[in-house]
Amino acid sequence: MKAVKKRTGLAAGLAVVMMSTWIAGCSGGNNNGAAETPAKTNNEAEKGNNGSAEPAKPDLAPVTYSINTADDKLIWDTPINAKITEKTGVTLKYDLTVGDQFQRWDLWLASNDYPDIVVLDAKYTLRYKEAGAIIPLNDLIDQYGPNIKKKFGKYFNLLKDENGDIYSLYSVKMAQEAPADTKGSFIVQYDVLKEAGYPEVKTFDQLYNVIKAYKDKHPQIDGKDTIGYGAYMNGWTMKIAFNNPVIWAKGLADHGNYTIDEGGSVRYNPVSEDTKTYYKYLNKLYNEGLLDKEAFSLDDKGFQAKVAQGRVLAAYAPGWLVDEAEKALRAAGQTQRAYAHIPIYFDAATVDRSNAITPTSGGNFQWTISSKAKNPERIIQFIDYLFSDEAQVLTQWGIEGEDFLIENGKRVMNPERLEKGKADPDYDYKRGFKSVGTGDFYWFGVGHGAKLEDGDYATPLTKEVVKQGYDEATKEVLKAYGKEVWADFLPPVEYVPGFLWQLSPPESTKVEEQKMDDTWRKSIPDIIMSKNEAQFESAWNGYIEDMNKAGVEKANAAYTELWKAFIEKYEKSLGQ
Repeated sequence: MKAVKKRTGLAAGLAVVMMSTWIAGCSGGNNNGAAETPAKTNNEAEKGNNGSAEPAKPDLAPVTYSINTADDKLIWDTPINAKITEKTGVTLKYDLTVGDQFQRWDLWLASNDYPDIVVLDAKYTLRYKEAGAIIPLNDLIDQYGPNIKKKFGKYFNLLKDENGDIYSLYSVKMAQEAPADTKGSFIVQYDVLKEAGYPEVKTFDQLYNVIKAYKDKHPQIDGKDTIGYGAYMNGWTMKIAFNNPVIWAKGLADHGNYTIDEGGSVRYNPVSEDTKTYYKYLNKLYNEGLLDKEAFSLDDKGFQAKVAQGRVLAAYAPGWLVDEAEKALRAAGQTQRAYAHIPIYFDAATVDRSNAITPTSGGNFQWTISSKAKNPERIIQFIDYLFSDEAQVLTQWGIEGEDFLIENGKRVMNPERLEKGKADPDYDYKRGFKSVGTGDFYWFGVGHGAKLEDGDYATPLTKEVVKQGYDEATKEVLKAYGKEVWADFLPPVEYVPGFLWQLSPPESTKVEEQKMDDTWRKSIPDIIMSKNEAQFESAWNGYIEDMNKAGVEKANAAYTELWKAFIEKYEKSLGQ
């Protein structure tokens, strides 16, 4: 499942202050209710602004635009944001989404009342486009977006829907090497591994052995019941907790709730035999008192709170989900309660191809412009500045002399920045490195390992910088396993054309997918809380029967057609 970013998507600090994990995606759809925008040719996309009018001189008059976010720590009054306002005249006013963001998006659409910049996922980008709530961006980009065109380069056409229209903007990846801060998405507490003598933990069976032994010996941590394995079902992150572990345990690229075989056939993963195997594992943990007894009523915030208490021994939890909780543990002096971020497999012989990267990344953080926004050209000029090399340095490295220094003609991190980041979990927010996510990076980053025109790295994230941010407890665990950084546990990076969840979902299966989603959510507790194997089999078989009635095969066929069309378009786009 995509993350909201959920990133996703994704991340903006280094080492302890490192740009951590975010989420990725792509848009599509037709006009319906918006003015027609002529499709641009591939030659125009390759040439950038050549052949069109010179971009207008930016208007720097002060202007404020509202933008939605679910991050209640975001503030605009920061040193980095002040520089952005100085260069663009734009100030952002954060419209905080409390509770279920999807309900909020629905309410906005129903009431015809939304922020100037509406940050959506692929599905809601399509819905807002169809309702005429957001505007096409082609002409605005042609006139005011030279940096956008330049950064996307040969991938520019991937922004367009089947009609050649662009309705959202997000990050593009220019990196040629794997990010040094990449982590596995299963977490195991340091003290659990240390007490077990740092054994190999590559499979669910091995994970079970270490958490059971530790919980048996330590039934409580700091006066609270020890949780062997955490999960979180209440809220949208339920799909991350009860689908993604299966995907990663098979070593597959993350296509959300679906898997794609080598022939391009798409299958709904929650009804797979692999999912059944994982749920049987969770059922074993539940019956032995190792699975959090509140998992089915807990949301991601509740899970994070328990992690911050230091009593969750292991879980499936991507870095973006637990980074803040780990910072809180370290700030409280409980480094032994922090986590190893490693892959876990069904089988130790699994060929892992999960470390996949796409050229573009927007996912749940696609920036669209509301049809009610005044002077939308100012928003595009603002975004275009964020895509410039100058802004890349500002948003990723910070301010010269404060956040980074120049040594031998190259940017290097100011050691004081790392130290401040270690001491203050909110340091990145206070400096302005955090924003409404846009894929694998905050702001509109171009990728760890990417280089700008000056030949220097676009971000300060290197293996050496990552290592500098580690505390002694982290170094001890890594050394015990013969690794330098968590990324060393992962396979080499692979570039893929895209992820299925980047695409606008099929219109023909909206009803079926809602039924499937409802059936899945309703059935999980009964399956995992089964008292014995016979009850488990009965619950699983009933679930599969209900899923088939809901329309799984129709959804599989529709997504297979969607994926094959995307691959054909992708290959054609790059070939022109």
